[in-house]
Amino acid sequence: MNKNLYLNNSEKEWVLKVKSILSKPQPPIPMPPNNEIWYRSIDGNVVNPNPNVFGANIVSNVYENGVGIITFDGDVTSIGNWAFAGRYNLTSVTIPDSVTSIGQCAFVSCGGLTSITIPNSVTSIEFLAFQGCGSLTSVTIPDSVTSIGKQSFYSCSGLSSVIIGNSVTSIGEEAFNGCRGLTSVTIGNSVTSIGDNAFRECSDLTSVIIPNSVTSIGSGVFSYCTGLTSVTIGNSVTSIGNNAFDQCTGLTSINIPNSVTSIGNYAFSSCHALTSVTIGNSVTTIGENAFSGTSLTSIVVADGNTKYDSRNNCNAIIETTTNKLIIGCKNTAIPNSVTSIGDFAFYNCIGLSSITIPDSVTSIGIWAFTYCRSLTSVAIPNTVTSIGGNAFNGCIGLSSITIPDSVTSIGVNAFSYCTGLTSIVVSEGNTTYDSRNNCNAIIETSTNKLIFGCKNTIIPDSVTSIGDYAFQYCYNLTSVTIGNSVTSIGSGAFYYCYNLTSVTIGNSVTSIGSGAFENCSGLTSITSLNTTPPTLGNYSTLPYHKTYTIYVPSESVEAYKAKQYWSNKASQIQAIQ
Repeated sequence: MNKNLYLNNSEKEWVLKVKSILSKPQPPIPMPPNNEIWYRSIDGNVVNPNPNVFGANIVSNVYENGVGIITFDGDVTSIGNWAFAGRYNLTSVTIPDSVTSIGQCAFVSCGGLTSITIPNSVTSIEFLAFQGCGSLTSVTIPDSVTSIGKQSFYSCSGLSSVIIGNSVTSIGEEAFNGCRGLTSVTIGNSVTSIGDNAFRECSDLTSVIIPNSVTSIGSGVFSYCTGLTSVTIGNSVTSIGNNAFDQCTGLTSINIPNSVTSIGNYAFSSCHALTSVTIGNSVTTIGENAFSGTSLTSIVVADGNTKYDSRNNCNAIIETTTNKLIIGCKNTAIPNSVTSIGDFAFYNCIGLSSITIPDSVTSIGIWAFTYCRSLTSVAIPNTVTSIGGNAFNGCIGLSSITIPDSVTSIGVNAFSYCTGLTSIVVSEGNTTYDSRNNCNAIIETSTNKLIFGCKNTIIPDSVTSIGDYAFQYCYNLTSVTIGNSVTSIGSGAFYYCYNLTSVTIGNSVTSIGSGAFENCSGLTSITSLNTTPPTLGNYSTLPYHKTYTIYVPSESVEAYKAKQYWSNKASQIQAIQ
């Protein structure tokens, strides 16, 4: 989008003038005496700062021979809070070496600023000091500086290189967040901590070396650095924060050094090109989804790690004492010694097409294979007793599933959004669940509740209730008939079945849960046979659109129109002919 289309003529002239001036290199301004600040402006006019924030009083401010000079009645000791904030025509500033601090928002939104000389006397750069200085191209932070404040260079989109001096011990939260043009950063050898989101969305950054002085990498530090292909983590780092490298889509390999003890949630999530990882021997904590959404083909845990292992070259991470597989990849061969598949173990595992689960496994955790879109077959052995909620949610390539005799617990949404499923079979010896009459569904035997169905499901007459989310995201379901034995339809039962065109609800249904037919945008008709209007969970139980007709017994039309939530659809209610 051309933003200039939204400028008036005078604003366009100003933009063109700025671009013309900024495109011409200018010689640097020499270091001024301690009682002066020297600068340049786009239009050659005086730039007036906020007074009383420099440790001395302004005596004069003149612009001569292409340089502005602000003179004070004493040494300048600080560039205080909001000193030059919003001075768009300021292009360069040279600060005398008597200054020890650059205050909060000192140069915030100085959109024309291309150059800043920070003297070796400055020890701190405060919160938002240079935020939004989009024309600033390079910064050298001298060795005198010990801390870089939160968001100090936030959204300096033109910044291409940063050198952080060797006295800096901490880089504040979001210090360089949104510096999308940043291609080079040198982190000084005294930095011990890098704050949360410090380099987030530095999308042109291709490589980074984290020095041995750093002990912690905060949450989201390099997240969305989509150009990052190489990372060297120093051998003093003990913790990698949540989402630290999330969405670094160009990163291909990572070596976690032996100093690291913890890897946070989603630390390397959605690093789509990541194919190999080596886990150091000191890691004792790995957060959920730490490597989800990657293309891992090789996973190695270093020898000597007492918490985790990758036994038998299995290309997985196994919790040694519990024999639980916590992270797998498309090349994982689950060893026979594994007894459980942990929560999120294969979550969004790119390229996983099939998996063999050995007879030693007794449980499959929540979200274990969620969004494994390439998974076309899985055999659940007769030793598994529990399948966690959402375990296979979003496995759109699965066409059939067989539940063995041993399974006694299936969590909510375990097979939701498996849009390709056409066959569901429960083994005949299972005492908790069944798929009676070849119905292509999972039914809780003792309650006669249908808990999961697919596009080929035929609801048996013996079913008395449709469970919560039973057909959720069943995109290929086109019509459904709910028999007269059913008394209740659960919340979200047919949520987002957008190809569903017609529904017939039997004469015994007394309640329909919240969102049961929400977002069924293809519906053209609902027929409810009960003469007493069923109770609806809320206003979203029925679809929002108004192009479908609700057919009810002729003697009950007015009762339906008066009933809570049915009344919202009064104009769509008609008598069954």
